[in-house]
Amino acid sequence: MSSGEDLMEAIESGDEAGVKRCLDDGADPLFADDEGFTVLHMACQEGLDAIATMLLRKGSPIDATDDDGTTPLMLACSGEHADCVAMLVKEGADVMMKCKRGKTALFCAAAVAGCEDATATLLAASADAFDCPVDGKAMHEVAAKKSDACAKLLRAATSAEGASSRLLEACEAGRTRAVEAMLAGGADVAATDDDGWTALHFAASEGGADLCELLLSRGLRADAKAKDGSTPIDLAEEEEHDEAVEVLKKSLE
Repeated sequence: MSSGEDLMEAIESGDEAGVKRCLDDGADPLFADDEGFTVLHMACQEGLDAIATMLLRKGSPIDATDDDGTTPLMLACSGEHADCVAMLVKEGADVMMKCKRGKTALFCAAAVAGCEDATATLLAASADAFDCPVDGKAMHEVAAKKSDACAKLLRAATSAEGASSRLLEACEAGRTRAVEAMLAGGADVAATDDDGWTALHFAASEGGADLCELLLSRGLRADAKAKDGSTPIDLAEEEEHDEAVEVLKKSLE
């Protein structure tokens, strides 16, 4: 029977066939060393996305943290492993997590590695572009020392127009924590798209009751009309999002 150490060694050497043999022979896909560094951390640190995918399929926790609070996604970002980052995001890795030093995956991608592709992937997943662990600095200012391209992406994401657009996208995707972070960073809760849809229209159409509550608490109205006359309540009712409908109607009582 293969041990966790055998599996870690096979990953470190990039031996995909060896990793499969270890897993088939009973090696623990949850194995971690004394510092909480898991086999998935190792695969992502090395940018071995095929091996990382194999480990995920066997049950390796995608958001595992080591003793420093570092996740596999953060390591993939720091190592400029854009393909691995894209895979982890697609598999549902939490882009909002921070290590104990306050660094997010986005900070690692943009300011540590200067990886434009990874930065773009994380921004598309509604990662927080406002939060920076360097006191008195915006993330784009820190990233500019590493990559002009990354700094440009971050400046666009935190501009008034960019923040409003990303807020609506995050609402459409039902990303409540991301919306909270964007609002805290200064995104305009009253932003609308070309059809007059507010953030609440998007949240209601997707049935996110918690997100609807958040947006209602920030002043948006459940009976606000888009250009075609539709309201958030109308959209929630059309999609039969009963919990969201209840929250929206209650706000008008």
